[in-house]
Amino acid sequence: MISFSSKSLTITLLVSRRIKPTSHRKIGVLFQMWSRYCVLAISISLVSVQSQSGAQQVDGNEIAKNQAKNLSIAFQNASSKAMKSVVTVLAKRADVDSTLDELDLLDTNSARNFNIGSGVIINETGLCVTNNHVIKDSKGIRVRLGDGRELSGTDLRTDPSSDLATFRIESDSTLPFVTMGNSDRLGVGDWVIAIGSPFALEQTVSVGIISSKGRALNRMVEGQLLQTDAAINPGNSGGALIDLDGELVGINTAIMTTNGAFQGVGFAIPSARVKWITSELVEYGKVRRAKVGLRVERLTQTLADELKLPVRGGVLVTRITADGPAQKAGLEIDDVILEIAQQQVFTPEDFRAVVEQLPADQSYPIKLMRDSEHITLEITPVISDS
Repeated sequence: MISFSSKSLTITLLVSRRIKPTSHRKIGVLFQMWSRYCVLAISISLVSVQSQSGAQQVDGNEIAKNQAKNLSIAFQNASSKAMKSVVTVLAKRADVDSTLDELDLLDTNSARNFNIGSGVIINETGLCVTNNHVIKDSKGIRVRLGDGRELSGTDLRTDPSSDLATFRIESDSTLPFVTMGNSDRLGVGDWVIAIGSPFALEQTVSVGIISSKGRALNRMVEGQLLQTDAAINPGNSGGALIDLDGELVGINTAIMTTNGAFQGVGFAIPSARVKWITSELVEYGKVRRAKVGLRVERLTQTLADELKLPVRGGVLVTRITADGPAQKAGLEIDDVILEIAQQQVFTPEDFRAVVEQLPADQSYPIKLMRDSEHITLEITPVISDS
């Protein structure tokens, strides 16, 4: 018996009885028939395989295109949701002649008369956040909304160390505002979208990913920053970094470059920090930062090996302020702090970021290692005077 399937080649040869010696001719006929069946079966199978391969290739192309289209739609939806809340900020330079028209925004003299950046409206009252370096030493603020309206900015409040500032936009009508997202949930590789006015090109959108988290630019901006490869250029400062839900996850603030333009390394202040800074500025007019009266440094490889810790497994206490919270809590120089207020610290930047946002005059557990021994103490931060 010979059987075959057009989808998969299956050949079965069964001989159930002896063939007489005189049946050579019959054997030849049977063999020829069997050969023809084999050729036919193989041909049908090859045609089937080729058809399936072609169909799979077509299906694969369609799937890839659909995936790309879906991602494009996600970018469009997120951008359109947040774009109306991103404004162009023009801060009148202090050295500009006061007789110049205050309404002179994006004319040919703009770059000479104004510092041009971006800002983001973050609530229904017209509260706008931008970078401190955009409005620094300015004599007045004007903004241009996405719909073309030009409005004034008032009640300017700044925090130079974080490079953030807030002001309110005066308007008789309701202003669009962005939804605040949670930057703590971002992961390396997540898609993000930058919106701003690079080179005064308003409502410009660029796309990239989160390249890293917890970056430090201590000489320029205090606090941990998000690193992104979304294109950020001069004029993007103070603009929005949003996620695929169209929610604000960062304020674009700096780039690392050798020529002053985009080279794939940009930095944004995380929304979690933006939320804290802006709430302090609105409520108190300044940012109240907690301190614990000590200085910390990174662990050396030698010390980390001795304590059987990762190099980024804690921070080393190198200085303690007399009569400060750390001394009162019982900390000593060369202690290795592992955790404070139930939050792990891996680097000095981690430690400072956690400490400065702690509500003062409350006690928090601080876990450390001293001579290879684990110790838990209680520490009470105080508000810094500076």
